[in-house]
Amino acid sequence: MMRVALRWRICNSFRSLTMAYVRTTLVLIATALLTSACSSTSSWDPRRWFGREEGPAAVVREVPGAEARLRGIGSAASGMVRVRETADYLLVQIELGGVGPGTYRAVFHETANCSSPNAFSAGAPWSSPGTRTGASQLIPLMNANIEGRAELVARLRGVKMGDGGMLNRSVLVYAGTTVEPLRPGVPNNVVACGVFVKATSLF
Repeated sequence: MMRVALRWRICNSFRSLTMAYVRTTLVLIATALLTSACSSTSSWDPRRWFGREEGPAAVVREVPGAEARLRGIGSAASGMVRVRETADYLLVQIELGGVGPGTYRAVFHETANCSSPNAFSAGAPWSSPGTRTGASQLIPLMNANIEGRAELVARLRGVKMGDGGMLNRSVLVYAGTTVEPLRPGVPNNVVACGVFVKATSLF
């Protein structure tokens, strides 16, 4: 009988110790979970359990250069002119459409204004100070195909955007090789005009 009683006491003590250990372990686990929840509530958001974690906001990179979207002046012309300055030259890219086949000339102008019906508001032709080539002949000629499309990429050496860049300038496209004077209310050979803004894409 004494052996049975002793064995019962030993088993009862072991059972008590085991239950105490289990309770202590459960308390520690619960404390750890609560601490984790307080430090980071996002992992407890049910909307995130089966979805992607939100990453950092996309960084908008500043793109060097300027661009001008062309609109027709008495024509259906459209397109884009992009310029970017490098250490040695001014890179110019032109895409022109909606015109008849033939030769066209693009010219920078001093005023960022295409509001007048004949582009007189764009002011006089412009080139950066110290440029040897005249403003009207600064950009090479381009030829439109039978589909009325023309493209040009030119590297203008020694040409700079000048103070303020091209953001206070415009660009006109003339039909033919000559640049007719701009006078209020007088027709001319301008087919498109665009005002330069900050570039949104590299080229």
